Amino acid sequence: MLLAAPSGFAQDQASQSAPSSQPSSARRAIQWSQDRLSEFDAAIASLEQDLAKRQADVRAKADATLKELRDTREAYRVKTEEAAANARTWTDAQVADARKALDERSTAFQAKVGEYLDTVKADLATRQAVLEAEFDARQKAWQKSIDELRTDASKLAAKQRADIDARIDALKAQVDEAKARVGRLEAASREAWEAVTRNYADAQQRLADTYNAIRKSIKGATQ
Repeated sequence: MLLAAPSGFAQDQASQSAPSSQPSSARRAIQWSQDRLSEFDAAIASLEQDLAKRQADVRAKADATLKELRDTREAYRVKTEEAAANARTWTDAQVADARKALDERSTAFQAKVGEYLDTVKADLATRQAVLEAEFDARQKAWQKSIDELRTDASKLAAKQRADIDARIDALKAQVDEAKARVGRLEAASREAWEAVTRNYADAQQRLADTYNAIRKSIKGATQ
């Protein structure tokens, strides 16, 4: 579950009773949910490569788990398309319900990834390969969000923009450090690997908190 989107991406202070004219953080989270499909695809592709190398005694069970992963991914895709099509007319409460359903499907997907890895008794190198594949896809989504922040910040007055730009640079540095942390897994023991992945999950929440804080600052500066 360490690649599940942090709850901070979905939090919103807007009204829970009526549609809003501007995209709320919850509606942006729906957009990020669509980006998560690329992470699922990356994980499935990595596991398909692994399955091809497995012996017959575990292949049948592992293949069945992989099929369940594909089915879970497809159910997630259908739900994201429904949410994206309706997010601008739904109330915030409806958007929040959709986000909860998407998070539940994402959690189920990551649990199935873990089930596959346990079934084949995957070594650390295999586990890292899956994590890196998902992270590469996740990093593209993060970069997209950072680019959007820079675009919005460019519309601010010079004094306001300087402060926001510095905070965006710090956010980018956080993303780079998260990637470096994943890269250090290669020589790690199982215990060290588990510690690093827990730290990575914490880093995701910090990234979400930083993003939301910058987004609020930009909104405040334009009002």
